[in-house]
Amino acid sequence: MGGSGNQPVIGRRGFFCSCCGLAAWSIAGAMLSGPARATGTDPALDAFFAECFARQAAKSPELRTSLGLPGDQGSWDDLSDAALAADDAALRADLATLRRDFPDAKLSADGRLNKALWEYQAEAKLAAARWRGNDYPADHFNGRHSEIIDTLTTYHPIRDKVGAQSWLARVTRIDQPVDQLVRALRERADKGVIAPRFSMEKALAATRAVLTGRPFVSGATEETALLAGFRRKVEALDLSAADKAGLVSEANSLLATRFAPAWTRLASAMEAVLSKADDRDGVWKLPDGDAYYQHCLSRHTTLPLKAADVHALGLAEVKRIHAEMETIKDKVGFKGDLQAFNQFLRTDRQFYFADDDAGREAYIKGANLILDRVKGVLDGQFNLKPKAPLVVQRFERYREASSTIARYSQPATDGSRPGIYYVNLSNMKEMPIWQMEVLAFHEGIPGHHMQIALAQEATGLPDFRRHDFHTAYVEGWGLYSERLPKELGFYADPYSDFGRLTFSLWRALRLVMDTGIHAKRWTRAQAIDYFVANSAFTREVAEREVDRYIVYPGQACAYYVGMQKILELRERAKKRLGSRFDIKRFHDTVLGNGSVPLTVLEQVVEGWIKSV
Repeated sequence: MGGSGNQPVIGRRGFFCSCCGLAAWSIAGAMLSGPARATGTDPALDAFFAECFARQAAKSPELRTSLGLPGDQGSWDDLSDAALAADDAALRADLATLRRDFPDAKLSADGRLNKALWEYQAEAKLAAARWRGNDYPADHFNGRHSEIIDTLTTYHPIRDKVGAQSWLARVTRIDQPVDQLVRALRERADKGVIAPRFSMEKALAATRAVLTGRPFVSGATEETALLAGFRRKVEALDLSAADKAGLVSEANSLLATRFAPAWTRLASAMEAVLSKADDRDGVWKLPDGDAYYQHCLSRHTTLPLKAADVHALGLAEVKRIHAEMETIKDKVGFKGDLQAFNQFLRTDRQFYFADDDAGREAYIKGANLILDRVKGVLDGQFNLKPKAPLVVQRFERYREASSTIARYSQPATDGSRPGIYYVNLSNMKEMPIWQMEVLAFHEGIPGHHMQIALAQEATGLPDFRRHDFHTAYVEGWGLYSERLPKELGFYADPYSDFGRLTFSLWRALRLVMDTGIHAKRWTRAQAIDYFVANSAFTREVAEREVDRYIVYPGQACAYYVGMQKILELRERAKKRLGSRFDIKRFHDTVLGNGSVPLTVLEQVVEGWIKSV
C-alpha cells in the first residue's frame, strides 16, 4: 500500500472494492461536526447495512479470513463469471431497496452520509463491471495467484486444531481458484488482454518459486514456505505431539498431491500466455484503452481528473521539490549538481546497512526505534489512536524479487493478527538509511496503521465503512503522514530530511510517469530513465516502481492528489478558525470517518469547521 503501494485484500475482492468509477452525487445536509456514528437514530438503515455486509461475508470465506470474522475458513471464493454476475444482480437489488425504503428526508445527517457512501460504492462497483475484462488476471504485482498464497501464508488463522484442519481443507480444494484463474488467463489472452512481457516473466518466476523446497522438490534441504509456515503455527498449538505430527504429515501429503499439480497447471498456463505477450506497456493497447485509463484515474483519485492536467501538475511539483532539494544539498556542503548528489546518496557506503543478516536485523531494529519515537508524540496530535499492535517484518523470500520496497498489511479485526509493516530486504542497496524515517511514517505510524486500524476499530461506523478503501484517501493520508513528523521535530538529520523530499518527489514523479505511460504512450525504458534522472533512487528501484505503474494504472496518481486535498482542507480550517483551530480535532475528523472519497472528506471537514 503505502510507499510501496501494497494492495489490501479488501481493495481487490472485498465487500466494496475501490476498483470503481467516479459517481456523480451529493450529500444534502449531511455535514458532520465530527466522526460519523451509527448512533441508533437510523436503526432500520443500520440493520440494512449489517444485513448486506453479513450476506457478503457469508458467501466470501476469504473475506471472513482476511478480516478475522467467524464462519467457515476452509473454502475459496467463487470468482467465476456466473458468480460475479450474480453478485452484480444482488447489488442492483440492494441499491433499489436502499433508495425505495430509506428516503433522505427520513434519515438523520449521519444516516444520509452512510446512505450516500453506500450508494457511491454500489454505483461505482456496478459501473466498473464494464471494465472487468480489461484487468490482467495475473501480473507480477497483483493477481489471484498472489491472493491465494497470501491467504494460506498470512491471513488464514491457525489458533486451534479446527483452524489447522480448515487450512488443510483449503489446500484440498485448491483446484477451484487455480482453475478459475487459468480460465481467466486464457479467455483474456484470446482478447489481447495480456500483461506486458516483463510482467508475465516476473509473475511466472514468482509462481514457480512457490514450488521450491520439500515436499515439492525431492531431496531439498529446506521445506517450502507453505509447509514451514503451517508447521510453525501448528507447533505453537496446545495439542499432543501425535496430533501435531499428524497435521503436519497431512499437510505434507496434500501439498504434494493436491497443491503441486494445480500450481504446476497454473505455471503452464502463465507460460502459454507469456508466449503471446509483447512489449507494449500502457493500457492504451487494451480494448477502448483510453477510456479505460480515464476510468482507472478517476476510480483511484475519486475525482474527475484528466490525464493531461495530472501530467502538468506532476511536472510543476517535480520542479518545486527539486528547488527544496537544492537547499539541503547546499546545506550539507556538497559540491556538484543535484544529479551528482543523487549519485552520491545511491553509492556511498555510509548510507547503507551491510547486505547480510546482521544488516537486515539492524534495519528492522532501526525501524522499530523510529516507530517507538513517533508513538511518543501522538498525544499532541491525535485523540484517536489504534489499539491493534504493529510489527516490522521482512517480506517472505519468494515474494521479494517481484515486490517493491515496503507495504502494510492490515490487522485482523478479532485481534489474532497485528498490523504488519513489511520491508523488502533482499538487496540492502535499495534500502538507504536516509529513507528509513519517511518509509516507517508512511507504512506504520502515523500512516497506514494509524488510519486503517482506527477505521477497523470504529464501532460507530457500519461494517462496510470500517473496511472501505479509497486509494486517494488512504494513500493521501500516508503521504500526509510523511510530512507531519517534520512539524514535530523529526528529520533532524539533513540527509533524512532529503529522504523525506525524495518520497514527496517520488509521488510527484508518479503523476508524470503514470500518465506518460498510459496516456502519452511512453515506453518502459523511457519512464525508467526519467525516474533515475530526476531522483536519488537506484535504477533497480526505478525499474520495480515503473513496472508497478504499468500494471496498476492510475493508482500511483492517488497519493499526491489525496495529500494535496488533506493539506488544502487543513489550511482552510486554520484560516477560518484562527485560534480555535485544534489539530487533534482536525486529525480526528479526517480519520474518524474511515476511508471516504475526497469529495466527501471535504464536506465532512467543512461541517466540522462550521460546527466550531
